[in-house]
Amino acid sequence: MTAEAKAIYEALLEHSPLDTIQMRREARMSANSAKSRFERGLVELQVGLKVLPIGVARTGAWNYAFTYELLQRWFPGLSEQARSITRSEARQVVVSRYIGNAVYADRKMLAKVFHVLRWTKRELERTVTALLENGTVREIEVKGMKGLQLVSAAPLCSLSRP
Repeated sequence: MTAEAKAIYEALLEHSPLDTIQMRREARMSANSAKSRFERGLVELQVGLKVLPIGVARTGAWNYAFTYELLQRWFPGLSEQARSITRSEARQVVVSRYIGNAVYADRKMLAKVFHVLRWTKRELERTVTALLENGTVREIEVKGMKGLQLVSAAPLCSLSRP
């Protein structure tokens, strides 16, 4: 963990929840020169699933700032619930949900999107292969797009009548 991420985490540990204005002050990064360092630290914590935005505060020059909390405080039972899920299963859920929301994506796009999670090419390829094999996604040609695109096998919406 970088020094900036550690300072932000410790500020939240002691004073959370905090909006970004308060968090910068408590982490001693409120100077303009520290803005990019603060933002990198905050991204590091979010990607690492250590903090998450939980709301919006009416503060600052724009009267708008996200409020953050530690993930373990906001969802206290989450770690215990997640223990039974394998990394492979978790990757499959994340990728299938992304494809469902994006409508379609090729493997190159998935690599770009999920690079922040530091998945290896092999892990991503195994995930896509598993999703194809279990029928969660399928590959199709999309007019105007190069190569095969991955799409969700689930219907976009399901309408049922009472």
